[in-house]
Amino acid sequence: MSQLIEVKVPDIGDFKNIPVIEVLVKPGDKVEKEDSLITLESDKATMEIPSPADGVVRELRIKVGDKVSKGALILELDSKEKAKSADKPRPERSAPEKTGSNGDSVTVPVPDIGDFKEVEVIEILVKPGDAVAKDQSLITLESDKATMEIPAPSDGVVKELKIKVGDKVSKGAAILELDAKGAEKKAAET
Repeated sequence: MSQLIEVKVPDIGDFKNIPVIEVLVKPGDKVEKEDSLITLESDKATMEIPSPADGVVRELRIKVGDKVSKGALILELDSKEKAKSADKPRPERSAPEKTGSNGDSVTVPVPDIGDFKEVEVIEILVKPGDAVAKDQSLITLESDKATMEIPAPSDGVVKELKIKVGDKVSKGAAILELDAKGAEKKAAET
């Protein structure tokens, strides 16, 4: 029996009628607790609203351009389907295509971020030794127009950070070294 959760806008302070600037999921997407669902932008801040639980997105109740306040319905989440699929063994994810000379290390660059150049790094979300999953956010960049999180291209273990908070980066700048084999080793140890 599946359990449907209505995901609503949490307490976002005194903000009301905040525009939705990005919807990060679609019906059928599997999400984990704390995965970002939507991005809101007020005149003071950009906020990502996280999922309250693991599950599968059933139905979106908002779209880009909608204005929301605390308590507004974002989407319906089926929390039981995720639990069922978690019992099945997960297929191994493939290693990154680009490998270093030793075959297990990859330099993660800033992807195509549009026409933005020299965008400031405002947050680093990982540190050397951290195991990361594909699409997990690594850093947050902030331009005068938007805040962007840069995701990991594959599973791996962070070997070395190539940037720091305050650095200004453009497409192609090295973010960090990712050890793809380290992820397999860590998984084998658990």
